[in-house]
Amino acid sequence: MKKTNQNVIRFNGCHSGCSRRQFILSTASALALSTLVGYGKTRIEDDKLSELQLKNKIRVGKIYVGRSNPGWPMAAVDLKSEVNRYENELLKLKNELVDIEFIEGGLVTNDKELGQAKEKFKDVTGILVLHLTLGTGGLISGLFDLNKPVMIFTMPYCGHEWHIVPSWQKQGKMVDIVPSSKFADIVETVRPFRAIQRMQEARILHVNYQDADQKYCALMKEKFGTEIISLKLPELQKAYNDASEDEVNADTQRWIRDAQKIVEPTREDVRKGARMYIAMKNLLRNYNAQAVTMNCLGMGLIDKNMGYPCLGFVRFNNALLAGICEADLKSSMTQLIFTYLVGRTGFVTDPMFDYSNNTIIHAHCVAATKMEGPETKQSPYRIRTHLEDNRGVSLQVKLPIGKKVTMARLIGSDILLYSTGDAVDSPYVERGCRSKLVVKVNNIEKFLTNWSSGLHRVIFYGDYTRDVERYCRFMKIKIAQEGIDDIQGVSGLEWNPYVHA
Repeated sequence: MKKTNQNVIRFNGCHSGCSRRQFILSTASALALSTLVGYGKTRIEDDKLSELQLKNKIRVGKIYVGRSNPGWPMAAVDLKSEVNRYENELLKLKNELVDIEFIEGGLVTNDKELGQAKEKFKDVTGILVLHLTLGTGGLISGLFDLNKPVMIFTMPYCGHEWHIVPSWQKQGKMVDIVPSSKFADIVETVRPFRAIQRMQEARILHVNYQDADQKYCALMKEKFGTEIISLKLPELQKAYNDASEDEVNADTQRWIRDAQKIVEPTREDVRKGARMYIAMKNLLRNYNAQAVTMNCLGMGLIDKNMGYPCLGFVRFNNALLAGICEADLKSSMTQLIFTYLVGRTGFVTDPMFDYSNNTIIHAHCVAATKMEGPETKQSPYRIRTHLEDNRGVSLQVKLPIGKKVTMARLIGSDILLYSTGDAVDSPYVERGCRSKLVVKVNNIEKFLTNWSSGLHRVIFYGDYTRDVERYCRFMKIKIAQEGIDDIQGVSGLEWNPYVHA
C-alpha cells in the first residue's frame, strides 16, 4: 500500500463550549455530547465510550452548623435566612454538582439535631459542613465518630472554627476546610469525595502474558476498593478479530482526517491501531472496566499481525477513561486518582534531565490530544510509528505549553511522589519517544539525586496541590515532594538499581 507521508491533512478542532467543571460533573449523556461535537459519522464510537463511564451519584452528607446568638459574626444571626441564601447559591452550581446526591442533614444548632443528621449519614462517602457562625466546633467534631471524611466550607465573617482545623488534623481526624469568599469554590469541597467513591467503583484491565501481582492487586482492593482484572493474550486476540469492520473503518478515517500528516505508517497500519481500539473498548464494556494497561511490546503484538494499543489509549484518555502503557499498574492507579479528583487525564512518561536550563523532558509514545479536558481544543498530532521498534502506529502530539503541570506516581498504597512545574516546550524531536513535554522545575539537582521507584511519572495539566493534600489526608497517603523533600529518607520507596518502568 502506498504510504501517505506526503499528505498533509489539516486539523479541524472540536470544542463543545462547556466548561471543564461542567463536563466532569455531567451525566453520561452530557459526557457523550461534550466529546462528540464535530465528528459526524463517528459519533457512535464516542457514544459507546460514554457507556463506560461510572454513573452512580456521589453520596455526600450536607449540614449547616450555626448558633442563633453566637456573638460572631453578629450578636444574633437569622440562621434560616442564611440557609436560604446558601441554598440559592447552590442552585446556581447545579450543573457543576450534577453527579452529587446531597443527603440533607438540615440546619444543626444543638446535639439533638446533630444526632438526627448523623443517622442519615451512615452510607455517605463524605460530609460537607456549611459553617455559619462561631461556637460550632463541638458540632463539627461530633461528626468524626462516623469515620467519614469531613469538608468544611466557610466564608469570611462566619466564625473562627478554621483555627482549630489544624489541631484536629494533627490528631488524625479526617477533616479539611475551604475558606473562601467565592461561593463557587464550594465545588472544591466535593472533589476528594468524588475521587474516593470513584476509585471504589473502578476496574482496571491488566493485559499481559501472566497475571498481575496478586499482592499488589489485593492491596489496591483493600485500600482503594479498585479491582484489577488480569487478561491474557488469547482473549485480546479474540476481541481484536471480532472487532466491527464498520467501527474500525470509521475510526481509521477519523485518525487520518484529523492528523497534520502521516509520516511512516500505511493506512493498513492505522487500521490495525483502530482495530485494537475497538477490541479494547469492547473488553472494557464486557468487564465493566474504566481503564486498561497492556504489555504491548512484550507480547509481540506486531509479530502476531495485530496493532499496538496507542491509538486506543489516546481515545480513552481523551474521554477521561484510562489507557496506560507497559502494564504499569502504579501509573494506572495514579492516573485514575487524578482523573476522578480533578477531571484531567495523565501523560505517562519516561523523564530525562537537562541541567543547562533546569528542565525535565517527559517523553512517551502515548499522549492524549486533549490533556486539558475532553471539551478543549484537540492538540495537533502526526501519525508515526512506535519509536523503539519503528513499527505499528503511535501519535506525535504537540502538547500545550505555558501551563502549570503536576508530576506524580503512587507507590504502594500510602506514598505519592509529587511535584509541580511549568510546561515550556513540546518539541518535535526525532530522538526519544514520539511525544515530549519539557517542564521547568526548581531544585533540579535534588530531583535527580533523590530519584526512586522506577522511571515512569504521570503528568497532569494544572497545579492541584490543595486537592491532592485533601485527598491524601483522607486516604492516609504520605506526599513525598520530589525536588523538595529528602526522598531518600522516605520509607517504602523502591531503589532497584536498574532501568524499569
